[in-house]
Amino acid sequence: MSMHRPTPRLPERGAVPAARPAPSLAERVSGRLVAVIAPTLLLVAALWVVQIALVFFGRLVIPSLGLIPRSVTGLDGILFSPLLHAGWGHLIGNSTALILLGPLAALISGRPLALLAAAWLGSGVLTWVIGSPGVHIGASGIVYALVAFLVVYGIAVRRVVPVVVSVLVALTHLGSSLIGLLPAPGVSWTGHLAGAVVGVLLGLWWGRGDRRPRHADI
Repeated sequence: MSMHRPTPRLPERGAVPAARPAPSLAERVSGRLVAVIAPTLLLVAALWVVQIALVFFGRLVIPSLGLIPRSVTGLDGILFSPLLHAGWGHLIGNSTALILLGPLAALISGRPLALLAAAWLGSGVLTWVIGSPGVHIGASGIVYALVAFLVVYGIAVRRVVPVVVSVLVALTHLGSSLIGLLPAPGVSWTGHLAGAVVGVLLGLWWGRGDRRPRHADI
């Protein structure tokens, strides 16, 4: 008894393959939220992992990986110093600010990864150039960059929602941020200043760029 394998049916000529169903609103929203929140959460998670590691390996890591202005040996601090913190209070303060400001800035600007990367590297490079003597550590430069960015971007882009957000950020964070720009012993105020300058520049650059298409339609 012979068995015949069924011949596979070939698609007819000119047939269009069935289109995939469009993602639902819930899927689009959830995907958007993941893209907005994930970079900040990964950064904060890295800060805590490093801090826990410092508990076991001691503070010998801080001088070797901290940022030392205008020193060749301190160049690696541009990459690693934001991951290091002087203690749990320092870490908790920066983590809280990042969780509040990071997703908000990502949502407003539409550039979650680019914004964090520019704030990280830009504040580090500028701190290396203008920083006061000593070893600089902590993610405060990124925090100050986000605060300044939100305030300036909202004004530069001239759209209602970013402007409202910039006003809220200014009212809730700008006062304490300005205090952090004042010279104080044991505080990397030049790192704060560097972050704020980078945030202003990014806010002006991207804000004006995002405003152009709106004027082009007039």
